[in-house]
Amino acid sequence: MKERVFFEEFESLYYFHGSTQNWAMQGFHFHNQYEIILFLNDGALLEIGDRVYHVMKGDLFFINNREYHRTSGAEGKEYNRYVLMFEPELLEPMTKAFGYDFTMFFENRGDDFVHRLYLEGENLKRVERLLAKIETNIGSGSSEEASVKIRLSILELITAINEMYKFFMKEKHTAADSEEQKWEEDGKFRDPILYRERVEQIKKYITAHVEEKLDLDEIAGKFYMNRYYLSHYFKKETGFTVLQYVTNQKIIAAKALLKKGTSVTDVALKLSYNSDSHFISVFKKNTGITPKKYAQNKKNNNV
Repeated sequence: MKERVFFEEFESLYYFHGSTQNWAMQGFHFHNQYEIILFLNDGALLEIGDRVYHVMKGDLFFINNREYHRTSGAEGKEYNRYVLMFEPELLEPMTKAFGYDFTMFFENRGDDFVHRLYLEGENLKRVERLLAKIETNIGSGSSEEASVKIRLSILELITAINEMYKFFMKEKHTAADSEEQKWEEDGKFRDPILYRERVEQIKKYITAHVEEKLDLDEIAGKFYMNRYYLSHYFKKETGFTVLQYVTNQKIIAAKALLKKGTSVTDVALKLSYNSDSHFISVFKKNTGITPKKYAQNKKNNNV
């Protein structure tokens, strides 16, 4: 990671509820605590490792104590959120005492884990109430009883969130099994994690990586999306399939290189085509002429 990464010291228990404007961290940071963030506004950006999340109101995030991350608020907008941070040691004895893994979504993550849980309606209100309860207990003093109340209220919050996240994962997997049927039933895009803005991110990614071999599975994996959702929603927003858009961008890049006098072989190699003949075939299919003829025409026009 080329950008600045720094360790930040916090108290063993940290709680924040409020707003700031134009907030942006100067670099990635990490700390000893687990962190739960609930955003109450659209527009913030949260980066966790190499993942980038464009935040909407109701997005809740789990971040463990080993993950580099940074947040930035949308320029000119209020950046309103709840932040709860606590050391893993708070949960370890409770896990043993209750026989329940409170750390399951901080530690025991599957390959399909997504840091974000989208909340709306009663679920969002419930989590806000539980966070407010923690805030009340934190402000109730430093007695042993107050300390117990704080711990119990944190456990109550985590239990509720775990339950919601389990349900989300179940729904996600069920959707993956029957997604085609769902589209036939109502034609609506239901996944709350994906937004129109994501299509713009993918378009920018394709343009920036046009020289690489780009396929649907690779792009879907990069953006942590189901390939079916990616295909359907991308075409709905752009009118192109993902692979058609990749091809279009490669043709644009090829034309620019050919104008500069780059040979057909070098263009094919630079844009990661399997062979010269593959590149020539794709170029002719999409433009009506061969790349060699295109280069000659451009050269003659410039004379």
